[in-house]
Amino acid sequence: MEVWLKRVSFSLFLSMLFATLVFGTNETEPEKKVVIKFDPEASVAQVDSLTNSLGLTRVKSIEEIGVDVFEILSHYSVNEVVQVCSNMPYVVYAEPTAAARAFYIEEPTPESNPEPRPQAPAEVAEHVPGEVIVKFKSTVSQQTATNILSRVGIQIAKRFDEIGVLKCDFGGPESVLKIVEECNADPNIEYAEPNYIYRRFVIPNDSRFSSLFGMTITDAPEAWDKQTGSKSVIVGVIDTGIDTDHEDLVANLWSNPGETGDGKENNEIDDDNNGFVDDFRGWDFINNDNDPFDDNQHGTHVSGTIGAEGNNEIGVVGVNWSVSIMPLKFLGRDGSGTTDDAVEAIVYGTNNGAKVLSNSWGGGGRSQALEDAIQFANDNGVLFVAAAGNEFSNNDQFPTFPANYEVPNVVSVAASTSGDDLAGFSNFGKRTVHLAAPGSNIVSTVPRDLYASLSGTSMATPHVSGAAALVWAEYPNLTMRQVKTRLLGSVDRNPDFADEVITGGRLNVNNAISTNPVINTTRLENTLDETGPYVVEADIVDDGSVQNATLTYQIMGQEAVSAAMSSQGDDRYTGDIPGQPLGTTIVYFVSAEDNQGNETRDSNFTFAIAEPEDDGCGCGRPAIDVAIEDANLKSTVNTVANACFFLLPFVAIKFHAARRRKKNG
Repeated sequence: MEVWLKRVSFSLFLSMLFATLVFGTNETEPEKKVVIKFDPEASVAQVDSLTNSLGLTRVKSIEEIGVDVFEILSHYSVNEVVQVCSNMPYVVYAEPTAAARAFYIEEPTPESNPEPRPQAPAEVAEHVPGEVIVKFKSTVSQQTATNILSRVGIQIAKRFDEIGVLKCDFGGPESVLKIVEECNADPNIEYAEPNYIYRRFVIPNDSRFSSLFGMTITDAPEAWDKQTGSKSVIVGVIDTGIDTDHEDLVANLWSNPGETGDGKENNEIDDDNNGFVDDFRGWDFINNDNDPFDDNQHGTHVSGTIGAEGNNEIGVVGVNWSVSIMPLKFLGRDGSGTTDDAVEAIVYGTNNGAKVLSNSWGGGGRSQALEDAIQFANDNGVLFVAAAGNEFSNNDQFPTFPANYEVPNVVSVAASTSGDDLAGFSNFGKRTVHLAAPGSNIVSTVPRDLYASLSGTSMATPHVSGAAALVWAEYPNLTMRQVKTRLLGSVDRNPDFADEVITGGRLNVNNAISTNPVINTTRLENTLDETGPYVVEADIVDDGSVQNATLTYQIMGQEAVSAAMSSQGDDRYTGDIPGQPLGTTIVYFVSAEDNQGNETRDSNFTFAIAEPEDDGCGCGRPAIDVAIEDANLKSTVNTVANACFFLLPFVAIKFHAARRRKKNG
C-alpha cells in the first residue's frame, strides 16, 4: 500500500508539473514594479513606513482611480511585496504590473472557402413612410379596385399604366408593413410592397480598396452613403503608437487644442494643465514623452482600419473617412507593455475627450487597477473595445483580459474570415465575447507610408471601434450604452457564430446606423426551473422613438403567443414567458415599431427546460470543481485537480498489472 501511494503521489506530481508547463503560472516578473491602492483613510505615516521598509519608490500616481506605481529598489521580489502589502489593513489591493501583448498574427493565416450559408432574415429595407406600391390582377375591375383601396384606407397618388402599377399613400397611424400585409392578403391584389428608397453606394477611390474585404462584408459602402465620419469624434488607439506622418493617416490624427498653435507644440510648457507637457498629438507612456511614434507597426495598422483617410486616391480607407485618432502608446517595439502604462493611457484618453478606446492587446493576469481604469472610462461614457485573443480558446472558461472584464462599456471582439466564419486562431465565448468582425488577412497602413496584411483579433477590434465612431458621427447625442446596443443589435447573424459569441453574429456597419429600431435581445439559456417566469430582456434604440415592443414565443410547436413588453427605462424592455414543465422547448423573438411606422423583427432564439448546456468544450461538467474566488487561480487548480483525477485510474491499472507480473514471475 505504501509503495502504491508513493507511485500515485509521483504520478500526481508529474501531472501537476505537466499542467504547470502547459498552462503556465503568473510568476513571471517583467520588471520590479507594483501597483498599490491605499485606503483613503490611510495616514501618511502608515504609507511611508510600509514603502520605506520594503524599499519602494513612487514613480507614478494616477489620481483618477487612486493608485500609485512603485519601483522596488530593495532585494524583495514583486511577489513578496504584493503579499506583504495585501496583508496590510490600509491597503485596498496590491498587484504586479503584469505584461500585456498585442493580439496579431505576423504571418497571414490561410482562409477556408466554405459553402454558402443560409443568412438570418434581414430587417425591412429603407422605404418611404406613408406610401405603398400596389398592383391589381388584370381581371379586377376599376370599381372593385377602388372599393378595396377605400377599405384599406389608401388613395392613388400616381399611376403607371404601362405596367398596371399604382403608387398609393395614406395618412393614418398604420405602418407601411401593416398596409402591405393587408393588401397582400386580398386575392384581388397581385402584389403590394413598400416604396423602397434606393441610394448610390459610395465607393471610395482609394487605390487598395478592392483588397478590403472587411469593409465590403460589413456593408460599410452602404453606410458611407449616409455617413463617412466626423473629426469631432475622437478614438483613442491604445497600442504601439502611430506613424504620425503616414500619408493615409496624417489628415485624421487628433490634435490637442490646448497644446496646438502659436508654438505651443514644443514650448516645454503644460499649456492645458493636464499634467503632460506639449502633448499636442497624444503621448508615449513608455518613454514619457510627446512622440508616440510606432516602432512596431501594430498601432499604425490598427489605426488605418479605424480611420485611414477616404477618397484621397491612395492606399486604403478606414471605416471612417474622417475622424480624430488619438495615439496612446503603451506597447513597445516588442509589442508588450505593463499595467501601469495601460492604466495611464486609459485615464489620459478619457480625460482628453476620447469617445472610443480601441484595445488590440491583452494577456497578463486580472488586474484590479486596470479594471478600475476601465470603470473610470465607463463612468465617463467612453466605450472600451477589446480584442478577444488569438489562442483559439474559450474565454468563458479561460478569461483573457482586458476583454473579459465585466464592466458595461467593454465590447469583446472575435475575428472572422472573408468566408464569414470564425478565424482558426480566434478566441470565442458564448457568454463573454460579444461579436465577430473581420480579422483575417486585413490590409492596412504600416509605418513609412507602407501597407501590409496582418491577421488577428487585433485586426478585428478596429473594425468595431471604427463602427462605433461612425455611429457617433451619425448620432452625436447617443449615450455609450446606446452605441453599444446599436453595435450588438445590428449584427449579421450566422449559424457559424451562434455558439461562439453572445450576439451570434458578425459586425454590420450599415445596420448599426439604421433608422429602423435596433434590437439587442438577451439569449436565455437552458434551465431546470419549471416555475418561471422566464424573463426576456431586450435593449431597443431608434433614431426617433420606440412606440412599442412585442415578445412572441412558441411552446413546443403550439400556436405562437404575442405579448407587449414593458419599458424599464434606459432603452430596456422586458417580457415574461410563463413557467413550463421539464422537457419543454421554447422559441421566441422580439419585434419593435418606431414612431415612423418602421418595424424590426429580431432573430429567433431557442431554449429548453432542461439540463444547462456545457461550456462548449465537449467535456461536460468537471469531475472536481474547487471553489476559489480568483478566476485565474480557480481555472488552474481545477485543471490540475481534474487532470490528476483523470490519471488515477491509469496509475492504478498500471500498478495492478505490475503486481500481477511480479506475482506470476
